[in-house]
Amino acid sequence: MPALRRLRGSQYVLEFTIPVAGDFAVLRRLPDDRLIGLGCVGCRGATVEAPETIADRVSAALRHVDRERLSLNPDCGFAPGSAADIPIDEAYAKLGSEAAAAKILRDRYSP
Repeated sequence: MPALRRLRGSQYVLEFTIPVAGDFAVLRRLPDDRLIGLGCVGCRGATVEAPETIADRVSAALRHVDRERLSLNPDCGFAPGSAADIPIDEAYAKLGSEAAAAKILRDRYSP
């Protein structure tokens, strides 16, 4: 964590859909003046998660960080490595699910 604190920049973009990513509690240890791009859509594997599943994952993260600091993004930006070719239709479907999750979250947390 000390190395992350020394990085210059305004946002951390972090993966959270893979088991080795750890627990959302780590978000509490990030500097309060940084935004967080939350990797909430898996890019490994062809499964397209339901928007509700993604929204619930983000809600779990929101127990550890203010929603004003959070933005949603896929893990790895759909580039998990040179050996992984992600079809455009799959990426589009996953991003559509992420967008639908964002709407669920806006409805869930808007005053």
